Amino acid sequence: MSNLKLKSDFTQTTRADWQDIAVSGLSGGVFKNLICQTEDGLVRGPLMSAADLPSSLTPLARTDLPQLEGRAWHITAPVRGADLDHANTQLLENLKGGASAVRIENGEYLNNRTDLKRLLEGVFTNLVPIQFAPKTSNAASLTYVLSIPALSEATIWGGLDPIEDQDAIKSSLEHVPESWKLMALSSCAIHEQGGTDVQEIAGLAAQLADAMRTYGPDVTCQHLIIEVAADRDSHLTIAKIRATRRVTQRIAEAFGVDGSAIPICAVTSLRMMQSEDAWTNLLRVMSAGFGAVIGGADMITTRPFTDSLGGATPFAHRIARNMQLMMMEESHLGQVADAAHGSFWHEHMTDALAQAAWTAFQIIEENGGIRTYVESGKYTADLTASQLARETRKEPILGVTLHPATNVKTPSTINSKVRS
Repeated sequence: MSNLKLKSDFTQTTRADWQDIAVSGLSGGVFKNLICQTEDGLVRGPLMSAADLPSSLTPLARTDLPQLEGRAWHITAPVRGADLDHANTQLLENLKGGASAVRIENGEYLNNRTDLKRLLEGVFTNLVPIQFAPKTSNAASLTYVLSIPALSEATIWGGLDPIEDQDAIKSSLEHVPESWKLMALSSCAIHEQGGTDVQEIAGLAAQLADAMRTYGPDVTCQHLIIEVAADRDSHLTIAKIRATRRVTQRIAEAFGVDGSAIPICAVTSLRMMQSEDAWTNLLRVMSAGFGAVIGGADMITTRPFTDSLGGATPFAHRIARNMQLMMMEESHLGQVADAAHGSFWHEHMTDALAQAAWTAFQIIEENGGIRTYVESGKYTADLTASQLARETRKEPILGVTLHPATNVKTPSTINSKVRS
């Protein structure tokens, strides 16, 4: 065994050899029938080899965020609902149960600084990062945050839109603590409206370039976080998050700055959730969460599995955070900085998504940038076309059209249906 030579003592198997083996199991079928593509038309299999690796293999590691305390990523506690006392109770339960960051999703119900203090009552804000989910109400929420002295020592991510909240951002830049980040770019809206992976990344890239020009590269990198949707296809999610980080860093380099410290947050998809046999959403959320972890997201929100039905119960919240705790503390998935680095399939798909998104981003730029793209109506038209194409394909849905169960008890929910 000590004289074993890996390169010479084992038969070198070529791509053609593997293809022959695959064909031998097709009972007379042809190899091309195994070839599948993504929604963007990118070939994703079935075989990948070293020949498919991109010319440059750069590790795409996570950002070192505040208050991680040895964790690889932050597990967020989503804060929801008009009943602020109930929201506070659930928030504290999530934090006691293992969440390490806060994601305020009910900012529209905060009408004054007292409301915000009620929402955060009992939270050690100097130890727990607080993120405001991107919403139009965040400019008002920022005013309340600024009025509470204790929050000046906290890590606050304001979630302001660089385009819609431009006046609020520019007027606040000189007054916010260094630990705060005011802006958030999110592709979740693109995803939930039907966008493909390439459309998500290209849209983010166009928004980032616009922010760089509006606020300057240094300010943008200092005050920006990026949010992406994690879908049930865990492998594509891995590639999408890595491609997003790669494109983000490339745009920052083009503006002469280092964009490696821009955090990437992942939120599991609402679009993928099913109301029929909602228990199968447990599988979807876990797959999406796994993709977010291995893809290298810095902060991850795994949705309660009942989000397609209504407000989540404490049980649904507990299952959502326990999924991440299992991946972090039992499976130790955060021990490798970039677990997909060097993988034939994931490196190939990361590069393919990044290249396709870069081309789409350049087209947006050539036609006036993201603002013109949205105002022209082409943005909505492109997303609608992608959604219609997806519906036309009628892909099988576990628990609905594939292996449907009978007499399934509907999970309990509270309040109203969750909005994207």
